Amino acid sequence: MKPLVLVTLLALLALGLCRRAADRSVSADDSPSSEAFVSKRASAEVVRRHKRNYIYDSSVYGVVWDPLEAKREVCELNPDCDELADHIGFQEAYRRFYGPV
Repeated sequence: MKPLVLVTLLALLALGLCRRAADRSVSADDSPSSEAFVSKRASAEVVRRHKRNYIYDSSVYGVVWDPLEAKREVCELNPDCDELADHIGFQEAYRRFYGPV
């Protein structure tokens, strides 16, 4: 008798839980699966690229202009300065050959 009562109570409990879950998700907008999807506008906000400060007079946009590039090229044209730059660094080699950077 006890197992029969226990099985009946468990069946009623399961039936009540199923009905309560069915009542909660009546519309598709309120379903938990709709929370997993994002609108196109919201997703575009997430992946929007930030604008960079491009140098428009360069041949390739997005290349950062290095203020020491001209001096680096001068040092590369001098074989002694270029060799010294490999050992102690560009700025120190340029300073020794041409003065302050």
